[in-house]
Amino acid sequence: MTLELKGVSKVVEGQTHIYPTDLTLEKGTMNVLLGPTLSGKTSLMRLMAGLDVPATGQIIWQGKDVTGMRVQDRKVAMVYQQFINYPSMSVYDNIASPMKLMGVDKSEIDRRVRETAELMKLTPMLDRKPLELSGGQQQRCALARALVKNAGLVLLDEPLANLDYKLREELRIEIPKIFEES
Repeated sequence: MTLELKGVSKVVEGQTHIYPTDLTLEKGTMNVLLGPTLSGKTSLMRLMAGLDVPATGQIIWQGKDVTGMRVQDRKVAMVYQQFINYPSMSVYDNIASPMKLMGVDKSEIDRRVRETAELMKLTPMLDRKPLELSGGQQQRCALARALVKNAGLVLLDEPLANLDYKLREELRIEIPKIFEES
């Protein structure tokens, strides 16, 4: 599973936000985009995910041009720095939500939610609401929701930025292990 950007650029109201960019991400690799604030890291990830359409260039996923494909039709998950969980839903339902939207069978949803919750150390919290969780647990819930989709590409946009130092360092070590296991 390879994601390739070929001459991808982003223009907003006549102003270039991302100059033509070539980039290849290979299956099984963890890649990091580094740059100062407002350098276009999030914009580039939004283009990769299909949340935005590039002004120029192509986005190739597994050899197929997906440049104009809707985000719902791609096997991509994105986790933001803000904890985006549904506050009125349990942790279980938060994790299950993308699979429900995809029409996955209930027994398969249950199996995958429980498997992913175990991986993310959330099993004892499945009946809780996100606001009853610590910041680290809320971020684990958001990560679990991304992982449970079995997406071929998971994009993390500063997912540790809003955590305290200890949790940030703990998850910085755990995230590569989690992706390796999943």
